[in-house]
Amino acid sequence: MRNPFKAAVPALALLTALTACGEPTPGGTTSAPGTSTPAATSTTGTTKPATGTTKPATGTTKPAAGTAKAACAVGDLEVTIAAQGTGEKDEKGMVVVTNTGAKNCTVKGWMTIALHNAADEAVDVPTEKVNEPGPADTVEIKAGGSAFAGIKWTQCGKADASCAVGNTIRWSLDGSGKGAVAELEGFPAAEKSGITMKALKVGTFQPSNQGVTAW
Repeated sequence: MRNPFKAAVPALALLTALTACGEPTPGGTTSAPGTSTPAATSTTGTTKPATGTTKPATGTTKPAAGTAKAACAVGDLEVTIAAQGTGEKDEKGMVVVTNTGAKNCTVKGWMTIALHNAADEAVDVPTEKVNEPGPADTVEIKAGGSAFAGIKWTQCGKADASCAVGNTIRWSLDGSGKGAVAELEGFPAAEKSGITMKALKVGTFQPSNQGVTAW
């Protein structure tokens, strides 16, 4: 008589083997028993840089409007030159430039100083601009305030052919010898035509009178 248990054993073994291999997954793949397929992780947008964070600020170096002061006009200034009365051959003078206008203004570098005679003609004097008491710079003169400069000239005898003789001094800011008349203090009276110059040195504009003639 045929034993029915012998046929059942191979069928049971085949069923066990298929179960151990796991069920087929869609697409033909097979997942191991007891494991799960991890869910796909989206990385979309995780590395996108923040927008606008590195944009440089604009206009940070632009100077404020209206901060620059206008250059002084001759008509807004008055100039006084006071001789120091050194009693030496080389005489010194302090130049005081006063802003009589309603607004602050600026001067830069040197002014022009020109000796004139009784006929109001410019007299030729060898002139040198010097960086005394310091380098040339822009100086602001407030309304009602003053800037300063020093001058030094070599006096001479009128009989000397190289001696320039005059009675007034004119000044300008544009290099012109025909400028405005300076008020003089400590100089010979105009009617004497007693201002003599063999050579002239002009110092720089300064915001203070400190040291402007100490050279």
